[in-house]
Amino acid sequence: MARCPYCLSPNRASESICHSCGRVVLGTRGISIRVGAPIPGGQLIHRARRGPPPGLNVRRGGKRREKKKRNNIRTMVLVVAIAFLFLFTPAQERISNQLEKWLDSLLDEFGPAREYPIHAEYTAQRSVNLMNPHSQAISFSYELPIPSMRTDFGISEYGFELDDGTQYTVEDLQEITYMSASTEGSVNYANIPIHEEYLTEDNAIVLDSTSEIYWPPVGSSSNRCSVSRCAIWQGDIPPGQVITLVVKYDVVATSFTWWGGDRAPDELKHGLNTHGAFSMDNDNSGTYDDYQRNGRLNTMYDQFGSHKQWYDRDPGPSRNWAIDGIDPVVVELANEISSGLATDDAEDPYAFAHAAFIKIRDSIVYSQGLAPARSGPTCIVDERGDCDEQSNAWMSLLRTRNIPSWYEFGPMTDGQFSGWEPHAWTNAIFPFDEDWCIDRNILLSSCFVEGEVDVVNNRWLLHTPTTMTEWIEDPSNLGEAAYNFYRPLAIGCVNCWTESWDTIGEPIITGGTYRVPVRIGE
Repeated sequence: MARCPYCLSPNRASESICHSCGRVVLGTRGISIRVGAPIPGGQLIHRARRGPPPGLNVRRGGKRREKKKRNNIRTMVLVVAIAFLFLFTPAQERISNQLEKWLDSLLDEFGPAREYPIHAEYTAQRSVNLMNPHSQAISFSYELPIPSMRTDFGISEYGFELDDGTQYTVEDLQEITYMSASTEGSVNYANIPIHEEYLTEDNAIVLDSTSEIYWPPVGSSSNRCSVSRCAIWQGDIPPGQVITLVVKYDVVATSFTWWGGDRAPDELKHGLNTHGAFSMDNDNSGTYDDYQRNGRLNTMYDQFGSHKQWYDRDPGPSRNWAIDGIDPVVVELANEISSGLATDDAEDPYAFAHAAFIKIRDSIVYSQGLAPARSGPTCIVDERGDCDEQSNAWMSLLRTRNIPSWYEFGPMTDGQFSGWEPHAWTNAIFPFDEDWCIDRNILLSSCFVEGEVDVVNNRWLLHTPTTMTEWIEDPSNLGEAAYNFYRPLAIGCVNCWTESWDTIGEPIITGGTYRVPVRIGE
């Protein structure tokens, strides 16, 4: 039997992806495999210089060449002996599996990783700065998203439903308990309601002498929210002046995993996830045909999965799709990924999506994004991209198989809440196996997981308190909602808008922390 050249696990010679470590072992077709961990801000370096990495102090002794030669001979003999043991003994598979477990444990314990809190309560502050470089006053209108409650079933209040009508309560993953807005230097402020409540333009709250704020329903007119619930800040900026909107959010957030695989954080799988028995892995996932079940599975298939091209970044005669499931580059890579799946996983959308996640995560270098953001095909060809660009690449692969996936946007911070940056990640929905659902008396219409996937940060079906969900993409006509969300500001100048985030005070972290490794392979 052939072996993976990276982890040495048994692998069928015809397979292109190792099912133990997730690496592509043949048939890469131009997509090079990255040899370092995909840490944001890093870059792929070819022809690296031998020796220790910069900043690492290594004590160099005065060993004689003869001694070094003897050590090299001993090392070579040891390598040959180990290779003989692996290749020619009956116990090779058991030894290989044990070695893999040891290496995985070492990487989990000592390898590079991101640390997340299990539960956090904090106050985030958003500052929107508008500048008028002109010699006369200019008008502006800015749509400020009002975040919804985030649960383990998207924004739904209901989860699994049993045959007898019993409904499982959802897990609250994020709750905005307070939201306010004011302008810098003014004593006036507005308490913005989180739940369904509206304030029309006629009754707008005055923030200062030049601006006001209100929160209308969604609609097509200029005094309505264009995407989802929002607060509209509008007014005039005097010539040569800067005006700043300060928004504060009190947030209660909890980690959660929808993943039942071996790599899922133990702290969550057996802790706060009270429905841990209902997490998904390769053993209980369903088939592509299950998307035709009545209910949300079929609805999301119609609204997202069935559209192979999504979010035109440049509306006009020529289309410029961010997500493109018919581009030849994407189709070729998707077929390559499918060919590496086990026979039993050929009709499993979960298995394909996970393999595509590993492929994008391990072959795309994190780098500064472009404006507009790279499309999925361009990100794959360039082998680099930032958060929304890598999301475009992963979702493009999913659209080749009509797997529903959509955007999620919001700011992201580190485990210490010391710095923030804008972030984009994805959502996907996967059906459970029909027999698995029936055995547990779960109605087929509610028997699915709807979870978050963040390729850049190696978050597979994982929610962390360090991302604050502002908006989960709403169904729209081929993604114009995403186009509008990217463009919240109407103003009579160019490059006159900046935005920043800060943590106010000290966050309250409870329940401990957990690690998510940053590495290639599963």
